[in-house]
Amino acid sequence: MHELSIASNLMDIVKQAVDGQNVSRVTTLRIVIGELSTVVPDCLAFAFEIMSKGTVAEGAHLDFEKKPLIGKCGDCGREFRIQDFVFHCPDCDSPRVEILSGKEFMLKSIECE
Repeated sequence: MHELSIASNLMDIVKQAVDGQNVSRVTTLRIVIGELSTVVPDCLAFAFEIMSKGTVAEGAHLDFEKKPLIGKCGDCGREFRIQDFVFHCPDCDSPRVEILSGKEFMLKSIECE
């Protein structure tokens, strides 16, 4: 379960972000997660709940912004949403597809009180 190590890393980031700030508690973490990411949001939320016990982030909500899997054909140049993980251009059927989005995983913002 790599979500536990990700939750630990998120806690490290939160601690660094609020260190020296006048923060009573962290309310929300906004996280961008791509469709191709191997992170399971529910598992990450559960792991974060465990990791944040007794900290300023205890009870914080994880708000996931999902990014669709978007590709660009290397032959005809069309950009398209990749459906069912079929990495072929819907126009020319080329397998030369560059992934433009959908692999992301990042902490976008931290909301505090």
